Amino acid sequence: MLQIVMNSGKDNEKVMDLLDTPEIVLVQFCDMTLRHRDLKNQDVRDTVQNIIDALKVKTEKDSIEPVAFNRHDLKSYIKYIEDLLKQFV
Repeated sequence: MLQIVMNSGKDNEKVMDLLDTPEIVLVQFCDMTLRHRDLKNQDVRDTVQNIIDALKVKTEKDSIEPVAFNRHDLKSYIKYIEDLLKQFV
């Protein structure tokens, strides 16, 4: 399982599974990856797919996070990214 390193301050680093990562962070990380990486690279596509898979799991239940996306908007975002990934297969 892919993990993400969260650094919330000096010497305060935490490694989290994607499912435990706030959805706002996952969306921002996905956006950043799409802007700055080449989707022709299989490793990049795999990373984005792992993020999308984690977001899919999060959309299946109501969020208890302090910052949460509207479920309909999040599902639309996921569909958009999946369609984008299909173009590079």
